[in-house]
Amino acid sequence: MARKSRKNLPQQEKMPDSHSVRTFSAAIYVRLSIENSGKDDEGDSIENQTGICREYIEARPYLNLYGIYSDNGEKGWKFDRPGFTRLMDDVKAGKVNCIVVKDLSRFGRDYIETGNYLEKIFPFLGVRFISITDRFDSFACDDAERALMVPLKNMVNDVYAKDISRKIVTSFRQRQETGDFLPANPPYGYIKSKERQFRYDVDEKTAPYIRMLFEWKAEGVSHAEMARRLNEMGAVTPARRKVELGLWRAEKYKHTVWGGRTLIDILTNPVYTGALVYGKMPKALYMGIRGRRAPKEEWRILEGMHEPIVSRELFDKVQDIFEQNRKITKEKYEANAKNREGVENRFKGKIICADCGKMMRYARGYSKKREKMYGTYVCGGYIDSHGAKCSRHYIYAVDVEEAVYAVIQEQLKQAEDMKQVRDRLKGGIGERNRLEAFGARISRLTQEIAKVNARRQGLYENFVSGMLDETEYQYAKQEYDKRMAGLNRELDEARSEKEQFEAVFSGGEWLKNIHTAAGAEMLTDEMIRGLVKMVKIYEDTRVEVVLNYSEDREKLEAVLKELEAEYGDR
Repeated sequence: MARKSRKNLPQQEKMPDSHSVRTFSAAIYVRLSIENSGKDDEGDSIENQTGICREYIEARPYLNLYGIYSDNGEKGWKFDRPGFTRLMDDVKAGKVNCIVVKDLSRFGRDYIETGNYLEKIFPFLGVRFISITDRFDSFACDDAERALMVPLKNMVNDVYAKDISRKIVTSFRQRQETGDFLPANPPYGYIKSKERQFRYDVDEKTAPYIRMLFEWKAEGVSHAEMARRLNEMGAVTPARRKVELGLWRAEKYKHTVWGGRTLIDILTNPVYTGALVYGKMPKALYMGIRGRRAPKEEWRILEGMHEPIVSRELFDKVQDIFEQNRKITKEKYEANAKNREGVENRFKGKIICADCGKMMRYARGYSKKREKMYGTYVCGGYIDSHGAKCSRHYIYAVDVEEAVYAVIQEQLKQAEDMKQVRDRLKGGIGERNRLEAFGARISRLTQEIAKVNARRQGLYENFVSGMLDETEYQYAKQEYDKRMAGLNRELDEARSEKEQFEAVFSGGEWLKNIHTAAGAEMLTDEMIRGLVKMVKIYEDTRVEVVLNYSEDREKLEAVLKELEAEYGDR
């Protein structure tokens, strides 16, 4: 083939080297709703998803694989999945800043929650999100594409999940009405019958413990005493029995102990009278029901379906005891209403035992000496395990309030000091130089994009005029496309970094919110809600307070130290 004139051809540009393009610590996330067993799954197996994502990352030098996070057998409409939780922990720890999935449905099928992650959480955390088959890259798409494609795809996934849910729930309900359905795991005291379909047989190893519990309850034995007796005699727990029967596999279940919630679940379950019970923990995604403990009135009970472990008379006697105890508790609660005024759990959901990780339980007491009620926090791990997992340490609520107030006051002082430094540097040469550097970088990238785009547009004219053959045209076009993609990524990153610097230098949410506590002479509920993220209590009553917006504070502190060290005297 004769060579064609290249007189007017633009010179081929080199791809940017690895030092000019930001690299990302990428995580692969894969999910399958039904546990992968090697059967045909239309290409969505854990292995296939992983292979597609690996191939994608390996073809892009700016993506470095940090790890693979997998949820095998987890539904897409919920986000409290073990693998996903581990992934988000590493994202928050700064180990991962890019997530790659095969498609959006593998990430999640809940329209609202998936959109919340893609449109709010990931952008806030600076996380890049890539869905391969959807051709979606949060760092490469424009706002219009993100606003249209992502919600539409999420809505399709959400509708699909709810349609499947409706069909499954309807089928289960029909089978439950005739007793032709059993839960995945039999209740403690029973095993699935090998001779009769959809029926239970008595588990002779554990049934004696069931009878003991009902007899003890009828005799007035406390739950704490029951748990102590069972633990002392080495009675196998429900979780441990599931491991022995091969129903559960996790090693942690081999070391469980008896506790109050387990005893109550057993002592109130009609299954031990020979009945099948449905609807105790209903789920129906298509109806918006995500899983809850239903009241007894909503249970569906079929009597006489298997051999009873306890008599109906004994079971009813135990239920009467529970009902009487509820009435007594309610009467005491109402009688002490006035004494409880001003004594409330102000740190509900925010206070944990630093040693075992369990929530601290709030308890009220009455001081005869001071003639008033007071509040204490007791380790929930100790209460649940009756002393088997943690020690019985506690702390007075007033001491927690004093500690939290002191920490907030200290941060107020830090905020004032940082604000003075920021105000001194604001508008100075340090801030100007940073903003000018960001502006220059953004301007340079914008100009380069315009040049490359102009050259890329001229390629087709050269091809049509015969100056380039098809092979040369396609090669040059691919090179320009790669160059454009790299420059657009750099531009997005530069704009993002500029926005982050401006946000940090303004003090962010921390500086704004910490000043809501200015002038407060005591700890207010508003301060707890807005500023306190978590309170950790140690066995020796040490208090560790974790406040919200701590990341904002650390970023501001780092920026101010850097600017002051470089420009403080100018």
